[in-house]
Parts: sequence; C-alpha cells; structure tokens
Amino acid sequence: MKYWLVGILLALTASAAVAQDRLKIGYVDIQRVIAESQAGKRAKDRFQAQIKKAEADVQRERSELERIRADLDKKGALLKDEERRNLEADFQKRSVNLQRTMGDYQQDLRNKENEMMADILKELEGVVTDLGKSEKFTLILERSQILYSDPGSDITTRVIEAYNSRAPAPTPAPTKPAPKSK
Repeated sequence: MKYWLVGILLALTASAAVAQDRLKIGYVDIQRVIAESQAGKRAKDRFQAQIKKAEADVQRERSELERIRADLDKKGALLKDEERRNLEADFQKRSVNLQRTMGDYQQDLRNKENEMMADILKELEGVVTDLGKSEKFTLILERSQILYSDPGSDITTRVIEAYNSRAPAPTPAPTKPAPKSK
C-alpha cells in the first residue's frame, strides 16, 4: 500500500513538472506600449493638437469677456441705463456660454481620447494575440494587474516592436507630377 501511494505521488510530481515546463506566462505594460509605440505617439500628438485648439478658442472668448468687462468698468457710469444693462446682459450671456463651451470641450476631448485609446487597444489586442500564439505563451497578463513578477516575463518591448512593425508608415506628402516636356 505504501509503495502504491509513493508511486502516485511520484507520477503527480512528474506530471506537475511537465506541466510547469509547458506553462509560459508573460506580461505587458500597456501604458508603456502606448507611450513608446509609433501609433501611441501619433495619437498623443493628434490629441495634444486638439487640446491646443480648444484652449485657443477658450482663451479668445476669455479675452473678449475681459474687454467687455473693461468697457463696463470704464464706460459704465457714462452709458445710458439701457446700454449698460444690454452690455451687462451680453457679458453674462457670454460668460454662461463660455462655461458651457468649456464643459463641452472637456466632454468632447474625453470622448476623443477614449475613442483613440479603444482603437489602439483593439489593434494591440491583435498584436499580443499573434505574439502569444507565435511564441507559444500560455497566458499574457497586463502589468497593472500583477503584484510581482520576474522581469524576464516582461514582453512589453517585443510587443512594441511587433506593434510598430504592423503599424502603417506615415503617408508621404503628395508630390506634384513633373511637367510634361514637348
């Protein structure tokens, strides 16, 4: 009976060792992929351009509001009551519109950022799947979900390289055809 139990334990230990050899786990730092990949950098540049445009629009309206406020402060006492009320009403209306516009810009920018991230993550999922299949990984996890891991399990650099090689190259500017000679 003892020998039979030892035999089972040896068989289980051997099968566990074989299973452990077949188990291949890696992890990817998604934030690093987004920050360092070509597609992530392009998305960040496009997003920053949209932020700058929104900030410029808001700054323009703030400047106009400051001009109206200065007019009210300087000329308010000299204006007729109806003109002053109209100018004050215009100022209030534009202030409220600016607040709404700022809220709309914030919501719009959040939506655009989410769309860009969703597109990148969808492409990245395919890259990670292909890499996992080609290198026979059993499991690939996202870095933020791991408390500890051997640094050798980090495949982020390989994912960035694979993603960059898959990403379309920037399109060159169109060139004008050379004039035909007669």
